[in-house]
Amino acid sequence: MANTTRFDIVIGYNVSDLEFVQKLAEKLRSSSMSVWYTNPDGDATQTSDAILGCKIYLPVMTEESAVDKHIQEQLSLAYISNSAIYPLSRIRFRFLSPKLSGGAKLMLAKINWCFVFSMDEFEEKTDAIIKCMRRDLENMTSERGEDEHLQNAGFFSTHGVTVAFSHGLELGGDGSGFDGVIPGVDLSTISGDTHFWDRHFKGETEVSWTDFRDRFLQDYGGKIKEEFSEYPEERTKFFVNLMYKDIFELSKRVRRSVYDHFCLEFEPHSFFNRLQQYVLAYMSLREVISMDSSLRIPTIQSLGQYSFPAIVSGLSDMLKDDDPNIRAVAAIALAHAGKQRPSTVDKLLGLMEDEDRLVRESACLSLGFLRSTKAVPYIVDRWRNDPISTVREAAELALSKMETSDAKRCMKVTQVLSSEMKALNPSAVS
Repeated sequence: MANTTRFDIVIGYNVSDLEFVQKLAEKLRSSSMSVWYTNPDGDATQTSDAILGCKIYLPVMTEESAVDKHIQEQLSLAYISNSAIYPLSRIRFRFLSPKLSGGAKLMLAKINWCFVFSMDEFEEKTDAIIKCMRRDLENMTSERGEDEHLQNAGFFSTHGVTVAFSHGLELGGDGSGFDGVIPGVDLSTISGDTHFWDRHFKGETEVSWTDFRDRFLQDYGGKIKEEFSEYPEERTKFFVNLMYKDIFELSKRVRRSVYDHFCLEFEPHSFFNRLQQYVLAYMSLREVISMDSSLRIPTIQSLGQYSFPAIVSGLSDMLKDDDPNIRAVAAIALAHAGKQRPSTVDKLLGLMEDEDRLVRESACLSLGFLRSTKAVPYIVDRWRNDPISTVREAAELALSKMETSDAKRCMKVTQVLSSEMKALNPSAVS
């Protein structure tokens, strides 16, 4: 599983900025912060583990890193794993913005940036960012519970997906590097100083999903199309479907209590802002688990630490991946991430007849980890009938973890057979 070392800061960078990153890391370490950045020829597993476990992700942004596929993947990893994000740009934003992908722009839209244009201002600017990071790190001690960590570090948790807001870094002003602000959604044209529910359904405790959807699109449909100008209709549908499925759980009636729980605040656009962040987290997660890179397998493995619904859903989808290595790793990760969900066992049982022996082994071991009574007959079948010895061994190991009478009876048979084999041929290897 993932490396247990948790660094204060992981620096993401393009290899062209290695010398700058080395100086930055030295400065951060001199401030008693633990820092990690990948060796240009480093191991992908180390990179994935470090980012998923870090407290702060600091991408060094230049024209080269803005189009670097690895930086985009790392940014998505950091976004879904509760890391505070502190982008440090070495060029003005107007030069950087055209290079950033739509997803990266959205992830960085509500975060204040640090700009270091020359080494003459390096000390001043890094002193300011260190001050802000130290404040965040004080609120992220590993001894605190997850809920307290999320609250103090500026995160919120929505139906299991944890989303990061701005850490409050204030390094703007003249010469900051911005020619205006990072583009966001302009909601000033929507009239009214009350929040969405009271604007449209004041006094109601529940309304129909169709009414809620239509009012939502009336207020925000155009804004979504502006923000996702590349695929406006597709993205609007995506917003609505995710809201219906994840927030309101496919209910034909939308209850005010569910709305309140999701909003947490009741500013005029709290609901839309929360939904926007939820959608972005979901998109980031899907990008991570579908990415075609050396980070994919170690990332899938590491995702087993998290029980967020979107992660469980993503891992479940990967059980059908064309790559048997992905199916095998996803099975192990899903057993950990989805161990509280009854449906996990059924999904893993579907792999017991997989054509790939490694996938069948992983399914047996995963079901053994879950100690599923329902799975015992299927594991017994693999133990007795699988043509591959390593699958039979995995099934036997899984049965040894079970506490049911059927599993114990099978293990007793195993012990008897093993004893007989040794008696007949003492030199035989079991």
